[in-house]
Amino acid sequence: MRAVVIKQPGEAGLTDMEPPSVGPEEVLIRSHGAGICGSDVELYQGTRPADYTRYPVVPGHEWSGAVAEVGERVRGLKPGDKVVSEGFVYCGLCDNCHNGLTNLCEAGYNEVGFTRPGGFAELVAVPARLVHKLPPEADLSQAALLEPTSVAADSFLRCQPRPGDTIVVIGDGAIGQLAVHLARLHSPAAIVLVGSRDARLELGRKMGATHTANYHRDDPAAMVRDLTSGRGADWVFEGAGKAQAVEQAFALAKRSGVVALQGIAGEGASLAIDPDMFALKHLTVIGTFGANSAAWTYAVQLFSAGLLRLAPLITHRYALPEYQTALDKLVSKEPGTLKILVTHNHPQGAAR
Repeated sequence: MRAVVIKQPGEAGLTDMEPPSVGPEEVLIRSHGAGICGSDVELYQGTRPADYTRYPVVPGHEWSGAVAEVGERVRGLKPGDKVVSEGFVYCGLCDNCHNGLTNLCEAGYNEVGFTRPGGFAELVAVPARLVHKLPPEADLSQAALLEPTSVAADSFLRCQPRPGDTIVVIGDGAIGQLAVHLARLHSPAAIVLVGSRDARLELGRKMGATHTANYHRDDPAAMVRDLTSGRGADWVFEGAGKAQAVEQAFALAKRSGVVALQGIAGEGASLAIDPDMFALKHLTVIGTFGANSAAWTYAVQLFSAGLLRLAPLITHRYALPEYQTALDKLVSKEPGTLKILVTHNHPQGAAR
């Protein structure tokens, strides 16, 4: 089979590999394709923390496919079923797993696409407990985005906004757009998307935002005050991955508000905030690392029910041999680039 392999930082290429064998409790999935995100760039460039990668590796943690083979003990799945797979390979036995924190398994970090082969291989073997079945009519290209959707969904499950809330989403990248798309399902009074690129903010309107603010020229704080009679936002989701965005999230939240932090600013970033703010504003603050099984189930259920429209986020499509070109486009931060999908059956050089 063919697979993209990152042998070491800065060295990636298409390789012929032996197909993986299937254990009795595993499922072999024929990958449709995978999305490329900032974590994949870090993996290629060697800037991802050492505890969260293992070279050589087949990348691809945002992926979808169809069942090719099932192990002898697997029930409920059969060849041909359209599926997605969770990324974290959890033990199911530790305290965290028993408490539903499968993304924080105490057996250690082990994730598809980072420490074990991912969706840029034509065939991927995963434990059956990670697999979520999709409807027969499911669009596998859109389904590849259920991984980042589940990450955003984790925050919504843990601190559910109430109908009538004012929700602010900081960050107009893929995670921010997905947060906007999920927020609309909670019947908010308003959804404000804060970002820096007009085209992304316009996309945010299509994904469900009722208001947008470009922080280069607009005043998000004034907008939120006007919308809430001076109280501040009930619920703030930060997905920009910048220290300034975290500080802004705290500032925009009302007293007794909720702040959900999903972005990762990276090593060396720091905050300049008043430590008394948390107590004086009576804030609830949560952080999200990936997504647990419940968040995956929630995202898949919404998708299967037709409540998610993820196609607008896919701006470019490439064939597997064009992986390096696709990666370079994401690295270049070319305007108009949001989610890049690399598929196994997409004709090379075809229209994007």
